[in-house]
Amino acid sequence: MSYSPPRALREHEIHTARDAPMGPLSEVVTMAVPQNKISKSRRNNRRSHHALGDANPNECTSCGELKRPHHVCPSCGNYADREVIAQADEIDLDDDAA
Repeated sequence: MSYSPPRALREHEIHTARDAPMGPLSEVVTMAVPQNKISKSRRNNRRSHHALGDANPNECTSCGELKRPHHVCPSCGNYADREVIAQADEIDLDDDAA
């Protein structure tokens, strides 16, 4: 057997691949793939700062109950010294069910 080197591409063969119609699979995009495994320890060390912080409750100015800052008070319905949600009086469910 004799060795024959690969033939050179002709000029019209070079342009045909470049001028081919664009389809959904014409351009193959390669994705980044990790070369080595990331251990659980290294992964968890990276995520060590992702934890949520503690809540910082404030005292409601109208009723004195603890509430989340910049939220409507769940017990009295006030926000920024004004009533936002009207609190209904106690409803007797036995009378309404009949």
